[in-house]
Amino acid sequence: IQCGGNLFDAASFALKAALHSTTMPDVSVAGEGIEMELEISDDPYKVWKLNTSMCPICITLYQEGESFAVDLTEEESECSTGHIHVGVLPSGEVSAMEKSGAGNLEPIALLEMIDAAIRIGTDIHKQLHSHLLAESTTATL
Repeated sequence: IQCGGNLFDAASFALKAALHSTTMPDVSVAGEGIEMELEISDDPYKVWKLNTSMCPICITLYQEGESFAVDLTEEESECSTGHIHVGVLPSGEVSAMEKSGAGNLEPIALLEMIDAAIRIGTDIHKQLHSHLLAESTTATL
């Protein structure tokens, strides 16, 4: 982040990684009616993990004249006329999109930016997934 990049993008990667490594204790309900109580397991190994398989990540693309770019430095992003944040699911589907900045986007340019976000997003999802699996494997050894 100090050398450039987008905070939303970095935060979405970090959030997915944090949620992937999160474990929740096993909880059950005991009793009936008003006498119901939550029972939380004391066993540190009796936990479940959150499913992050459908967690989107954010890819930000900046409009630079007639073209677009990703992962800009702060100085480069100051020169852009606008940008879009695209939420990309691991399947390559778009989950959200927001356009910011003063510049207008031509429909064809917008579609090209979305296609690029999908390609980049699915690639980052694969890399992040591989890294998280490797980390999970070494953590259990």
